[in-house]
Amino acid sequence: MKKLDKKHTFRSMTVLMMTVFVLASCLGSDDIETTPQCAITSFAVNSITCDALAKKYDHEGNATDTIVSKTMYGSQIYFNIDQLNGHIYTVDSLPNWVNLEKVVPVVYSQGDVYYKLQPEDELYYPLESGQTIIDFSKTVELLCSSTDGLSKRIYTVDIYKHVGNTDTLEWKATTSNLAITGASKAFYVDGKVFVFAQNDDEQPVMTFAEADDAQTWSKPVSIPVESGSIVLFQNNFYGISNDGYIYRSAPAQLGTTWDKASDQKVERLLATDAFYLYAYDGTAIIGSSDLNTWTVEGTEDLDMLPETSINSIANPSSTNNKLQVTVMTGISSQNTQNSVTWCKSSSMDASINQPWAYIQVTPDNAYGMPHFDHSSVTYYNDALYAIGVEEDAYNELYRSDDNGITWHPQSKKYPMPTDLKPANGMASIVAVDKNLWIIQENGKVWQGSIQ
Repeated sequence: MKKLDKKHTFRSMTVLMMTVFVLASCLGSDDIETTPQCAITSFAVNSITCDALAKKYDHEGNATDTIVSKTMYGSQIYFNIDQLNGHIYTVDSLPNWVNLEKVVPVVYSQGDVYYKLQPEDELYYPLESGQTIIDFSKTVELLCSSTDGLSKRIYTVDIYKHVGNTDTLEWKATTSNLAITGASKAFYVDGKVFVFAQNDDEQPVMTFAEADDAQTWSKPVSIPVESGSIVLFQNNFYGISNDGYIYRSAPAQLGTTWDKASDQKVERLLATDAFYLYAYDGTAIIGSSDLNTWTVEGTEDLDMLPETSINSIANPSSTNNKLQVTVMTGISSQNTQNSVTWCKSSSMDASINQPWAYIQVTPDNAYGMPHFDHSSVTYYNDALYAIGVEEDAYNELYRSDDNGITWHPQSKKYPMPTDLKPANGMASIVAVDKNLWIIQENGKVWQGSIQ
């Protein structure tokens, strides 16, 4: 950005004169009060695309560093505006690979907005929403001026991101009052961690804890659906009853109320994404956006559909944020060597949706998910992480950077808790804000963070 000088057009000179006027009339007086016509009311940024360092694995499992293009979509970045203190900041830290030096802000305001090139500068420049490129690798100062130039408001803007990756993952163990048995499924919703499992009578139950208190869990509530069938779709829990019908419960109901959600009978709930819920009806994979109208979403390789330990993760495509990529994993009786992995892309436009596809483990792709018992998968720090019982032990934390195509053990960098043993009960993993939680049926909860 060039500084405004005498060589600029009359319009630029006029803008500069207005800016100087603002500085002279507003910044010099602390007594001027902000009017309703002088405030930033909304702040966002355009998508940020940049080159990033990533791991690439060869057929022998050796990793090498490679440069890939990654995009952080503006729709994934949320800002909070603290009007009282004049501070605008990201709600969550961005991944460490995001380059903040060339970011385009989208600003809505009551009044005109100006920005400083450097924090120590005195001169402000006009900000054109959706066009001006600003370096947000450091704190940026904005000035909002009323149209009459008599009122002003100073804002500081911070876009936070993770500093870098750590070389190790240290787990903090918590002993809690958690009272469940058997395999569990865990979800993080609305500031709470929900766990679906069984009680001592082997009946399905649900319990929850606040995200900031892994010690204190609610009294388990009996639920009318299979605990292993639970999926989360459009911020509601869905599960299958003994008669094959789908029932729904909102997280706010804390498991106490379940309503029949569809007249469609199914054998298994498989996966969800932002647009559809997927199930198996005995003849095909079917999907629905409203649980009233169902369409066929896959008919091939149905013998390789997961039957137990079913997990699914959905995220926006790295190349198109209007597309969702959904990964489904689990155990099929037809594959005794590996857990099975399926993948699908979808959007609101049904005409461009792809059917579900089974990812085969071949000599060219020998890094499928291990044949886990009681596997559990979560999405964390732009990758999939999975745990499960392998050779009667929780030996490894596995990671996939390519939507479930390959899975690689992480024990050298991120070892599992040494006292996490299947003999003490089954466990599930879930991402909770910036932490990973491993929740075991004996009441132990491990928390760890990879920055």
